[in-house]
Amino acid sequence: MNRIDAIKAVSRNVSDLIIDSSPASAGASFMDFLALVHPVTNQLQGRDAYIYSGGGLGQQRTVTSYDATNRRVVFKEVFTTAPSTNASVVIFGHFRKDEYDAAVDRVVGMAGLKYLQEKVATLALVATQYEYAVPSGFEYINSLRLVPTASNATDYEAEDYVNRMYEFSPRYWHIEANPLGTFVIAFDPRKISLDSFDNYNIRVMGQSKAAINPTDNATIPEPLEEFIVQGASMLLASQRINENREWQAKFYMFRDLYRDLEDYIFRHPRGKRVG
Repeated sequence: MNRIDAIKAVSRNVSDLIIDSSPASAGASFMDFLALVHPVTNQLQGRDAYIYSGGGLGQQRTVTSYDATNRRVVFKEVFTTAPSTNASVVIFGHFRKDEYDAAVDRVVGMAGLKYLQEKVATLALVATQYEYAVPSGFEYINSLRLVPTASNATDYEAEDYVNRMYEFSPRYWHIEANPLGTFVIAFDPRKISLDSFDNYNIRVMGQSKAAINPTDNATIPEPLEEFIVQGASMLLASQRINENREWQAKFYMFRDLYRDLEDYIFRHPRGKRVG
């Protein structure tokens, strides 16, 4: 699931998705949709359309009029890049695309407090160097594992040091901040000499927060999909909870689902914290 798929799932949850389709024809300020069956002129006035793929990608416009006879949606503000018939468009009834983004981003932030995914990086050891920048993205580092040199890349037994040591004891290294505000893996030269490991690689193993790129096509980690969909649905329903009982019922339903999923996505941190 990517971000736009999550947004469409949320919009279906809250009964807000009017159409998800490609226009039969389009221009700088209009789009015709054969799938629209709304019979009343201007029935879609004030609704928001968003182009999530194809010609005109990434643009959001508000409907100013609707011609039911020709199934034509007209926009007051012209498109910077005119949409084409290969565009994929969603029209929402209550919320704008940026409101969906805000709800998804907030739940992603909540997920970042509870969900940690496994992360691996590789560092090359240098005999005279005892501090190494922590690879980007790590929240925790739980082990530093010695791996064979290029000549024996898959044969751990063939490398004597790798065979004997394999994993550096946590007492040999720690994580500390440097004056630039970043963090380093620092080996203690009083406890270990790196001379013997010159040009060896170590595998840095740990955990990172789930990084979700803000673009529509960014992949959401599978364990977080339902958590994000139900959480964003809850947040959007909460904005209209005072309007009627239907929104109240939706809010409480999504809240309960969201809370149940919190335990599912929770991951215990392991190792030494970066920061």
